[in-house]
Parts: sequence; structure tokens; C-alpha cells
Amino acid sequence: MKSYLALTWKELKAQKITAILILIAVIMSTIMTTVVGQSIGILQSMRMEQAASLNGNRYATFHQLNQEQAQKLHEDDRLYDVGDIIFVGSTPLGSSSLSLYLREYHDNALSMYPSIGTIKEGRLPEAANEIALPEDSIQYLGLDVAIGDTVSLDMRVSVMDGSLPEFEYSGNFILTGILESSYIGYTTGTVVGNGTAENLLPEEYLLYSTDFKTHDKQNFQSIVYDLATELNVEERYIQYNWVLLDAIGISYDEATSSDAGSGFPFMIVACILVGVLVLFAAGLVIYNILKISITKRIKEYGTLRAIGGERGQIYRLVSLQLLILCGIGIPIGLVLGTLSAKGVLIAATSVLNPDIFMVNSASELTAAISAASSVKLPMLLASVAVTLFFALLAAFPAARYASRVSPTVAMSGHAVKIKRRGKRNRKIYHFESYYARLNLKRGRGRTLVTILSLVMSITVFVALQSFTNLLDASSSVQDMYFSDYAVTNETLGIPAEAVDTLKANDAVERLSTTRLSIFMQGAGDELPFETDL
Repeated sequence: MKSYLALTWKELKAQKITAILILIAVIMSTIMTTVVGQSIGILQSMRMEQAASLNGNRYATFHQLNQEQAQKLHEDDRLYDVGDIIFVGSTPLGSSSLSLYLREYHDNALSMYPSIGTIKEGRLPEAANEIALPEDSIQYLGLDVAIGDTVSLDMRVSVMDGSLPEFEYSGNFILTGILESSYIGYTTGTVVGNGTAENLLPEEYLLYSTDFKTHDKQNFQSIVYDLATELNVEERYIQYNWVLLDAIGISYDEATSSDAGSGFPFMIVACILVGVLVLFAAGLVIYNILKISITKRIKEYGTLRAIGGERGQIYRLVSLQLLILCGIGIPIGLVLGTLSAKGVLIAATSVLNPDIFMVNSASELTAAISAASSVKLPMLLASVAVTLFFALLAAFPAARYASRVSPTVAMSGHAVKIKRRGKRNRKIYHFESYYARLNLKRGRGRTLVTILSLVMSITVFVALQSFTNLLDASSSVQDMYFSDYAVTNETLGIPAEAVDTLKANDAVERLSTTRLSIFMQGAGDELPFETDL
């Protein structure tokens, strides 16, 4: 049989409905795997961007360096994105518990901190003694200034090991810009122009903090230890950016158990689970359709066996039908999945609290997803491989069944041996339901596969809903509170009469109160709790 494979295309044309159903299953499964793969890529990109915004786009930082040590890091070809920061000093923000930190950024160090340095008015400082302050910090300081005015700040600076006393000074700065308000900016640092630290600080306080990344992510930790040995940097002066390292998946010795983006791993697990369920359901559909198709054409396969067709040839004949349909359906599914991935992810995350993704609103979340959306070629290749694997796995039992057909049994028209049990005569009250049950019992395997396909389809939606509930942080926060409003008076408390008035209000359904007691220690009194650590 030199041209037995030519029968493949003829069989597909002869069974148009069967081919169309299998093609639809292949397209749908490819769309789902593509959407899952692209969504995982988008979520990972978002997680990395948010991690960089939180704690800087850096892997590690060496603190308390002199200028010579910092320069050696710039010259090391194992590193990139190396930037220096000099701590100029800090000052309290008015009567608040916050502090304003002034830092001088060299090279591209400022670009490593996307959350700060966004100009609202004016420009970033360039020369010595120029400064850019966040808008809300100006309000905390009680300043009434405009661009170009001189700002006087009482600063203090110290070294990390405490070997030098705290140095205090008063500095005058020219305000060149007003930054967008950001609570991260208080801890990361307000921008001052290059040369400011050299003008205001003694030489022993002129220390560098150098941020860097490593080209080799696999050997990150060994590179850090090697650099620390070369530069004689103590381990306590090495700071790991664990937020970004955990997001990227870089291994380091001081890994913490905290999860910087707990929502993302859960969402990835949800995507993978839903994708597997859909593939499994699609595989069952393909298996069911192929099994029915082969059963109908069992005589033809028996004839092929009778005229010399081998088992391997019949197996390849059935498998090639599926490969042709996959060759048509997978590219269509890839295109549709790539085009719809962003929309599907936006729709899936719209029911979640945007705080999970560290944004303030649904519109910001949509913008973040759009910015992180890009075609991930490895994910597309993985989608093709996974879809093809599941399709061939689903076709294997049907192809094996066709290849094992006995020529004599198939050509005789008795492909299936029917065993009848003892039949009892009984009255049939509803013929349609009786005949339906009879058909289901005749093909128990096919019935089981059909039921399983339906169960898997329903499970997809149930699983997705369960994971969205798990990701919704607002529901867990709501469980922490038993009321809609809370009233607190931190100085005088709330009188009992006011509590009674609230209880009598018809608009109040339930009221609970907390009574606090203050322990005033007198001479010889002992504290009513254990203080020994």
C-alpha cells in the first residue's frame, strides 16, 4: 500500500461534520493554552514592574563604600545598571512621624527607582545645592515656596555602624522642581543635585551606596560574595532587593519567606489549572468523536487490513487525520488567542481588588496590563507543543482501536460482540426515556466519556470562580471587621450617654464597644504583664 496515506484527506472530506467538530476542539484548546501562556507572561511582567517600583529596579546594593570601591563596581564587567547614591541627610516632616530623606543620585541611579523622580512642576536638580521636593512634603514642612525659591532645612546624617557621632547641619537649597507625591519617596529619597553632598558633608560622611544588577542570574549569589571579598565589604552592608529577586526567581542565601506578590502565584496556578481542564475536556471531545468515526468506518479499516495494510499503517492513517486538522486549527487558535489574551486577562481581573496588583483603580490595572502586554514567543511555542501533545494523546486510543481491527470480523459487519443478559418483560411507561437509557447502556465507555466531558467543562468555571474568590483580598479584609463604621476618640473617649444615644437610633442595627484601661505606675508598683524578653 504505497498510497494508503492518500485516504486521509478523502476520509476528512467524506466526514465533514466530524472533521469540523474536531477542528473546533483543536482551535478552542489552542486559544485557551495561548491565552493562559500570554496571561502568565503578562502577570510576570507586571509583577516584575511592580517589584521594581516598590524597592528599586536593582538586584543588590553595597552600602558604606568610598569612592574608590564604588568605582571598582562600575568597572566590573559582570555587572550592569550600576548607579551610586549618597545619603545627604534626613529631617522630620513637621509634626508627623515621617522623615524626609535627601539623596544625591549619580549616573542612572535615579532611573532605577520609578516611583520617585516624576516631575509635576519645574525640573530635576542638576547643580549642587539644588533640590526637588514631593508636593505633600512641602505641605508637611509648612513651606510656602515656589520654583526658584530657597529652602532652608535642618539636616542630620550618620553612618550605619555608629562609629561616628551624628552630624547636624543647616543647608540652603534652591527649589528647582516639585515631584509627584509618593509615600515611597519618603524612604527612598528626595532628589538633590550632584555635588551637594561634597559641599555640605565632611569627607568621613561622604559614603556611597551602589546599586547593581548581574548579567549572570544563575550565579548571582557567588558574584555578590566574590565582590564583597574583593572590596572588603562586610555582610551587614550588603542589601538584597528581595522584592525583585523573588519576582524574577533569582536564588540568594538570605531569601525570606514573605511573598511580595501573593496574588500573582495564585493567579498563575488558576490559569494553569483552567488551561489543563480545558485541554482535558477538549481531549475527551476529540477522543469521543474519533472513536465514533472509526466505529462507523470499521468495515473500511477491516478491508485495508485484508488487502495488506499493517497495524502501523492504520495507526498512522488515523493519526495523520488529526495532524492535518491540528495544522489548520493551531495557527488559527494562536492568532485568536494572542489577540484575545489581553482582553481575557482584563475581564478576569476586573472582579478583583486592584490593590492585589498594587494599583489604585481598575483603570490603572487595565493600563498596567496593556503596558505589560507583548507577544511571548516561548509561550506560543509551549502552547503549540501542549495542544499537540494533548490532541495526539486523545487520538491514541482511537488509532490503537482502528489498528487492532480484525479483517474477518470487520468485513463481516460484526465489529462488536454484544452480550445480552436475561431479559425480563415489563411494561414501558415512557418509550423515549427507556430507549435513551438503552442507548446509553449499549455504549457504556462512550457514555462515560461524554459525561466526563460535561463535568470537566463545568469544573473549568467552578475552578476559575474559586480562584477569583481566593484572590479577592477585599473579602478577607471585610471579614476582619464586624461593622460598617468605627468611631474613636483618642483623648477623652466616648461617654456612656453617647453610646446609649447610638443604640437608640433606628438607623443602627448593631453596636459594639471597646473599653480601654490605663495603668498608671506609682512608686513600688509592678507592671501587670511580663516584660522580660
